[in-house]
Amino acid sequence: MSEIWRTAYEVIRFTNYSFFNHDDYNNIIWLKNEASQSMMLINDGMMSAERRGMLTENVMSRHSEFSRIAGFEIKNFKVYHETSEPFKEKVKGDGIKITHKGISSYSSLINHPYYRLEMQQQTKKTEQHHARKVTSSHPLESHLSKYTPMTYLLVAINAVLFMINAFHINILGSLTMVDQLAVSYHAVLNNDYYRLLSSTFLHSGMEHFLFNMAALFVLGKFVESLYGKWGLLLAYVLTGTLASLFSLMFLTDAVSLGASGAIYGLLGLIVVHLLLNKSMGYKLLMQVAIIFIAIAFLSSLFSNVNHYAHAGGLMAGLLLGVLYNPYRFQMKWYIGAAAAFIAMAAVPIFFLGTGSGNSEESAVDTAALEAMGNGEYEEALMMVNERFAEGTETGLTYFALASLYEHAGEDEKAQEYYDLSLEMSPGNETIVKHRLMELRKNRQYDEMKGIVDGLDEVNDPDLQLIIEELE
Repeated sequence: MSEIWRTAYEVIRFTNYSFFNHDDYNNIIWLKNEASQSMMLINDGMMSAERRGMLTENVMSRHSEFSRIAGFEIKNFKVYHETSEPFKEKVKGDGIKITHKGISSYSSLINHPYYRLEMQQQTKKTEQHHARKVTSSHPLESHLSKYTPMTYLLVAINAVLFMINAFHINILGSLTMVDQLAVSYHAVLNNDYYRLLSSTFLHSGMEHFLFNMAALFVLGKFVESLYGKWGLLLAYVLTGTLASLFSLMFLTDAVSLGASGAIYGLLGLIVVHLLLNKSMGYKLLMQVAIIFIAIAFLSSLFSNVNHYAHAGGLMAGLLLGVLYNPYRFQMKWYIGAAAAFIAMAAVPIFFLGTGSGNSEESAVDTAALEAMGNGEYEEALMMVNERFAEGTETGLTYFALASLYEHAGEDEKAQEYYDLSLEMSPGNETIVKHRLMELRKNRQYDEMKGIVDGLDEVNDPDLQLIIEELE
């Protein structure tokens, strides 16, 4: 007995074919491919001329029925069976073509190098195991079996950048990659738009990286099996970028990085697909809910969690799910989704356009302040020293240094650097807010007004509140 179930399983893995039916009496597996409007029949053993004729007659007479059950108009039927001598026989009629092809081995059934390699390998898995895999109706299980090169590539890029970044941080004691690739409000405001995407390939710690890559592997395989490698790449890029952009409307003083925004986008895309295909049963609904809860819970374990990016990525993914299925929605819904998708990019861009840039803002400076906020003073000092060693110190660097001196109890030295930071960066909201709070404490309102009058634009809500109280 030939391994037709294993053959069908490998064909499904490496092509767009999926399971359609199994003819128990003749032991023929039927696979369908909507993209090519074709049906593949994998037969157990040889087929005599009489059996081929009977099968051809059956297909011709029941063509409409098969098309109705498959959900698309079938134009090609490809029938494969093993023979000692290869041969090919074609029959055409009623707008369809039936091709009988005899091959010496099912390892040559499709022209894919990895398929052939897999078929040539010995396996301990039984035909019953492959039969369960092929006939499984569970959406996640059927899509996870697919060969998905773009998913592997995205995970690999994330892994390479993670290792390079880990080398810089743990061996060189440098945050150069974070400073150059992470997304922040001021960096994007100063035209570093590439950070909106580059930040989705960068991770801060091992747990953060492993969690995101596990989610990307599962959800990426699902999306790629549905919409192809380019569909996955486009979804990752668009949802990841929009997630970063969306978060900048709410986070103006933080540095963000990680693939979770894009991962939420892929999850939103999958939810739309499941709803469209009425595959959202109770069991699957619970599984999707668990994925949502797991992502939210595990994300909360990391510092500097950008929940706004998660929300933005999910919204972008839901809208993209509509745009990826134009023939499944009424035109008004499709146009509405397209308009909303464009608005998700336009509104944050407009918001950023109303802000004021600060070319001196640095991810390392911001990270140093965040480290101090978490009580990690040695790490903050390392970051500040790195800025001075590179000769790239800014007003915010001196502000961080002043804060470290203040923590150490050297108030005079701290005040010296606070003054210098304000002199270097009179428009930096973090520095200005600190100075105003000190002046308010000492009731020096006139000097406060002098500093406030020099501000062009205010985005920090706490700073805005101080100004309103002063007025």
